[in-house]
Amino acid sequence: MSEILPIFNEPRVPEVWNGIAGHFDNLTQNINEFIDNAISNFSVNDLYSRNILITVEELNDDKIEITIEDTGTGIKDLNNAFTLGCQLSRESPFNEHGFGLKHALANANPKNDSWEIITRTEEDIALHQYKIISAPYKIKDFTAAIKTDSSWPGQYNSTGTIIKFKCSKELYKTIARGSGKSFRAFLTIADLLCEDLGFVYAGVIKSGLASITLEIIALNGTHFKRAVGALTPNWGSPLKQGQGVDTVDLGGGYVKIEYNFGCLNEPAERIEFDNSTSRKYYQRNMSSSGVEIRINGRVLCYNIFKEIWGIEKHNSYNYLLVTINLVSDNLNALPKTRTSKNGFREGDEKLEALYDWIRARMKEPLKSIVLIDDEREYFKIIKNNKLRYDSDPNKIIETEKPVFTSTGNRRDYARIDLYELTNGKITIYEGKKDMTTSKDVYQLRMYWDGLIFDKVTPNNGILVANYHPDSVKDLIQIVNTMKDANGNNYHLEAKTWSEVGLDVDKLKAPH
Repeated sequence: MSEILPIFNEPRVPEVWNGIAGHFDNLTQNINEFIDNAISNFSVNDLYSRNILITVEELNDDKIEITIEDTGTGIKDLNNAFTLGCQLSRESPFNEHGFGLKHALANANPKNDSWEIITRTEEDIALHQYKIISAPYKIKDFTAAIKTDSSWPGQYNSTGTIIKFKCSKELYKTIARGSGKSFRAFLTIADLLCEDLGFVYAGVIKSGLASITLEIIALNGTHFKRAVGALTPNWGSPLKQGQGVDTVDLGGGYVKIEYNFGCLNEPAERIEFDNSTSRKYYQRNMSSSGVEIRINGRVLCYNIFKEIWGIEKHNSYNYLLVTINLVSDNLNALPKTRTSKNGFREGDEKLEALYDWIRARMKEPLKSIVLIDDEREYFKIIKNNKLRYDSDPNKIIETEKPVFTSTGNRRDYARIDLYELTNGKITIYEGKKDMTTSKDVYQLRMYWDGLIFDKVTPNNGILVANYHPDSVKDLIQIVNTMKDANGNNYHLEAKTWSEVGLDVDKLKAPH
């Protein structure tokens, strides 16, 4: 005989609200969730206008009020829209999970006390009404208000939805994350939001699927609107993989892959509120290079590198940009995204298939010497080549080898760019990326003297650069007439990088 034991598992709203918040890295990602719902609606409906207006207003009480208004069809089924995880109203890959609206509200307004959604459909317009859903969110006894005695509060006289919430200024400042600086000014952060939107939705904007406008209202009286333009790379030379379109089955049906393998140029000078340049993206640095992946023009992830090739990022890869846009309306054919849509789910089979597709075209990126910071990196490559190919089994080759170590005081140490002991002879190197000066000759001589101070006798000293002025060559000849502390002549010479085994020109254009 068995007895039925009831389990009371109805969730409590405060815990649910806190649990679904906190999945976003910054407020821009939060705003993106609301924009995604509008774009999804645009993509499946034949609409006269497809406009999105984001209004950011600075308030007196250390708060920011943000309003997102669209000209979509309005929310037709409020029950589905406000049910956690419900996908019955899912329209396209832009609203995949059924959590986005609730996630974003919870993250923006953790106290669940200052948000509202206003919406109207064609049926509402016919009835001269609109609906308002306001905080707090509830699991039971949740209601919407029907307004029939007031005018539509939006700026667009059409069907659509308005989402409004207040957030702290600290949350607002998270928009500046990734810019490399701690920006705090209201207008500067609004500029970065404009940049974020232009980057994330570049493909959507370029295709004409949506028009996005940013309205700024500051406490100091500044008030303006600005169209968000598509932020695109400043491409340099293409790589041999080139650009094009491929159709691939990643494991759930065919997907069109629009791709571009290329080199980034340096970013142009930044102009306030000009989306043709950037503070955060396409900077040809370690945080903005690598692989960028979009779905239907919307960024899902970027700066991907180790996940694909299994090697650590380095500034010599900063030239590299690979853009991938997956085009499909079939969710089953696309890699699974995180519920916050700020990345893909690692381990997803279709994502791994996409990585395989990229690796099939670029087995491993080549390093670009022209992007390496200084000559120390040049010498690391020379060292590795010498260790690999020199036949002397007793060879010792080191970079940054200390001298004057006999003093016992580390502050007195100097470091030789490259130290080589092969076939019983010691050669030391001092290098400059481009051109040497007279003081570089004395630097090389100092390394020589430091070895002798440490009871080590060098045989050759080589000064390396792309170019040596006659004044440097003349000074070397003079130094070579002098005696070191052992009573021997210095033996210094000037060589180019190619003469010491590094073909810089060949490696400047990775391919």
